Amino acid sequence: MSKVLILGLDGATFDLIHPFIARGYLPNLARLMTQGSWSELSSTVPPVTASAWTSFMTGKNPGKHGLFDFMRRRSDSYDLAPVSSFDRDGKAVWELAGEAGKTSIVMGVPITYPPTPLKGLMVTGMLTPRGAVDYTYPAELADDIAKAIGEYIVYSDEVYSKGRGDIFLGALHYSIQQRAKTAAYLLHKYDWDLGILVFPETDTVCHGLWWAYDNSHHQHKQENAGRFRDGILAIYQDIDSFIGELVASLPPDTTVLVMSDHGHGPLRNFLYVNNFLKQRGYLKIKPDPGSQVKNIAFNVGLTPRTAYGMLLNVGLGKLRRTMDKRRGGRGLLKRFFLSLNDVDWQNTRAYSIGYIGEIHLNVKGREPQGIVEPGEEYERVRLNLIRDLRELKHPNGMLLIDQIWTKEEIYTGAHLDDAPDILFFPKNLETIAFGDFEFGSNNVVEPSYGVSSSHRMNGILIAAGEAIRVNADLTPPPNLTDIAPTVLHLLGVPVPRDMDGRVMQEMLTARREVEYGGTSELERDRGEAYSDDEQAQVMERLQDLGYIS
Repeated sequence: MSKVLILGLDGATFDLIHPFIARGYLPNLARLMTQGSWSELSSTVPPVTASAWTSFMTGKNPGKHGLFDFMRRRSDSYDLAPVSSFDRDGKAVWELAGEAGKTSIVMGVPITYPPTPLKGLMVTGMLTPRGAVDYTYPAELADDIAKAIGEYIVYSDEVYSKGRGDIFLGALHYSIQQRAKTAAYLLHKYDWDLGILVFPETDTVCHGLWWAYDNSHHQHKQENAGRFRDGILAIYQDIDSFIGELVASLPPDTTVLVMSDHGHGPLRNFLYVNNFLKQRGYLKIKPDPGSQVKNIAFNVGLTPRTAYGMLLNVGLGKLRRTMDKRRGGRGLLKRFFLSLNDVDWQNTRAYSIGYIGEIHLNVKGREPQGIVEPGEEYERVRLNLIRDLRELKHPNGMLLIDQIWTKEEIYTGAHLDDAPDILFFPKNLETIAFGDFEFGSNNVVEPSYGVSSSHRMNGILIAAGEAIRVNADLTPPPNLTDIAPTVLHLLGVPVPRDMDGRVMQEMLTARREVEYGGTSELERDRGEAYSDDEQAQVMERLQDLGYIS
């Protein structure tokens, strides 16, 4: 069997790639599209990095692998913690390949920290704590990379803020350069059957600079839009150049898959779901004096978003980190501002955590202080909440919510009970509906700022090589879960029957019967992946990108 190389461009979208190619840019991606097949690639619901990349690696929906967002509620607690590789249920495609004797080199895939043993090499990706030394498997690989390449950037620490655009872009170009050098070094020095490399920079630059690229964006008139209009293009060009060099250096029978976990598009509004639940009476604040004082301050506009907006306006967005160094990543914010610690759980029926639109009911026997009885009451509360969501309007009078689902309509699997009870998409996904656990603003809806793009359901898939048909008909668009079984099939490895994805036979030149077998169940000791300081660092990075506030 020939080699398979997967190049992940986090958040990449044809909404950018097509116009860039039309302008004569991205020649290497254009060549792969012409020589092979391409299609949009449907993401998970919601299209969040943590759940999407885990569905990519396992071939399973989140109800089976257990990761629904960046954050999880700790057992027997309402405290939140970032997810890690320890939280994943189900073997990754490289683990299944390794059991069949295939060697993998895995670089930069999100939610792979802490690194876990595999037949091959691993360099972890997003949610690796800043400054972590245990980001490779085997551990000595980090020294090997340092000696051969120099500094390796697991994930760029820069965030766009006013006056720091050049610094922000420079940091992304540097991390691409070091990532590309490291990938070329490992892929040429070591033997491998499956190579996986993810570039997070395509996602980071969109969150930071979509306002400059898109002249219809409400932030477009801010500082130097013209100066940074092609900032996103420049990042894509850097990666396109590396793709061309790397593909040209590989054996000609290598199958190359370029894909993304989700797409991107403009962000117009923030929707504060817990404020909505508070207004509608589903969420209550404790009656004690401390919580009530914070609630009064919250109601008159003394919120974390007010403080952060002031920092952004003077180019000091990164100073927010100095406010937030304690356990759970909230520290001083919890002390002085309204937070989930101030929620009266014994009188609260629903709460929200998550990046797009996710609501959990406070269920008796599931949540530590749950009050909603399973069964008839649960269904009644959920139905009433869905009705209220359908009535939610933007300040301009337009209805805001486009799609609403119960979890049973989206997920299947052993982790269904852990899933959000209600999921919803605001119209066109131009609104981030995250249940900010610190009640970041006292509004229900307000114009976005700080980040200027959000995720979309339409990622990308480009496939090329001798094993790939030219211009295959890939309709309807494949799903993220289809990647893992297709890769296993290309490698001659049996596909576990409990994967939700399918082998994309329609794009393969040689159609042979799919071999099923083995198991994708994962037995792994569960534990806390992060120290208190590391957890705070990870949560700060998620704050920088607007995934939590």
